[in-house]
Amino acid sequence: MKDSKNKLLKTAFELFALRGMDGVSTREIVRRAGVNIHAISYYFGGKEGLYKAVIDYLFDFMKEESGSFIHLEEYLRALDGAGREEAWELLFKVIGEFADFGFVPKNKYVALFLTREEFYPSKYGGKFFERLTGPLQDFMTKCISKITGMEENDRKAVLLCHMITAQTLVLGRKRNALLKDFKMKSVDGETSLLIKQMLRVNVKAILKEYIKE
Repeated sequence: MKDSKNKLLKTAFELFALRGMDGVSTREIVRRAGVNIHAISYYFGGKEGLYKAVIDYLFDFMKEESGSFIHLEEYLRALDGAGREEAWELLFKVIGEFADFGFVPKNKYVALFLTREEFYPSKYGGKFFERLTGPLQDFMTKCISKITGMEENDRKAVLLCHMITAQTLVLGRKRNALLKDFKMKSVDGETSLLIKQMLRVNVKAILKEYIKE
């Protein structure tokens, strides 16, 4: 019984990421999952209930798989009382972990799902962003405040946070194109290190103009 529920969640997550809730039928989900036609109603009460459950599934998945989220509370504690240099290193660490997460092949549906929710927000997506990406954004804004001397609620600090996370997310979403250009099946350690070094250079260039000496 539990296996059928997990199959439904995984299958629905992938299909919703590709085509959205309205672009997928319940018949297709159960057929792809290989479960009984009545399983969605039994476990989730219908397609909307399944979509809400997928949001929770995605939340749990990212909390377990992404270093940025696994260690976020630890990083927040380290940020308290940290100086500028410590804030730089914590920011780079989170960006690097977020970049690594985006290049893991099994995580491609996460990027697709998040992109779809950003461009075509459902009435349930806000719950995910509030629970997961909200705390990450708060952490990065705190880092930017420590580094630049801006107030955390300064509109520039918030915009800088979005600019920094955007370039990291875009790299993950262009994983297939990068692999094709590099003629690789997966991102190796050397390429991963190069990507993080370049992200570090870009982030420093973005923030240096706003540092208050």
